[in-house]
Amino acid sequence: MKYELFRSHRRSILIQIAPTGAVVVKAPTLLPKFLIDQFVESKKEWIEKKVAVTQKFPLKIKHAIEDGDIYYYLGNPYVVTIDLGRQITLDKGKLHYPKHLLFRGKVELTNWYVKEAKRIITERVNFYANAMNTAYKNITYSDTSSKWGSCAPNNALQFNWRLVMAPILVLDYVVVHELSHTKEKNHGPKFWKIVAAYKPAYKQYIKWLKTNSNKLQIV
Repeated sequence: MKYELFRSHRRSILIQIAPTGAVVVKAPTLLPKFLIDQFVESKKEWIEKKVAVTQKFPLKIKHAIEDGDIYYYLGNPYVVTIDLGRQITLDKGKLHYPKHLLFRGKVELTNWYVKEAKRIITERVNFYANAMNTAYKNITYSDTSSKWGSCAPNNALQFNWRLVMAPILVLDYVVVHELSHTKEKNHGPKFWKIVAAYKPAYKQYIKWLKTNSNKLQIV
């Protein structure tokens, strides 16, 4: 029986039937393949019943992921390659998307981007907050289409997670822009002077966001 095998430091064998009908087997790292085959064969009747259910009621996947799709990460394009990996990874211009996650479509890809955004943007905020000798209350992440970032009166920051798709220089500009608001709450001359001190080419980054926002999408 055909199945996708994933090994890890687990103690027992686990069989799962994905909503797409794919048979996924998780097994201990050192367990011999023939023992895994025997176990799967012993569960053949159960597996066939479960697979039959998925075929009778096929999953309607919204926003499917396909080989050849292109998505951006820190300004660079990555071509989707569907493979047998365990998680989404980037390598040499390719975005490796696990076959066993296809039933979740772009939901899984979005979750991955949000996780990366939280990691990278938080690092950049802390770096520039230290460099600019300022502080913020907290950071939240959103998907607001109207703005890339904001700074509340109490210095709570908010960023659009899609910024992780933009070049790091553009991302850093938005970070500096919002941190500058912890010192100046308006967009007057003093505010832009602070921005320019850390991002002299800020007008270039503003232009990039206006002309390339279509690249920062999962469509």
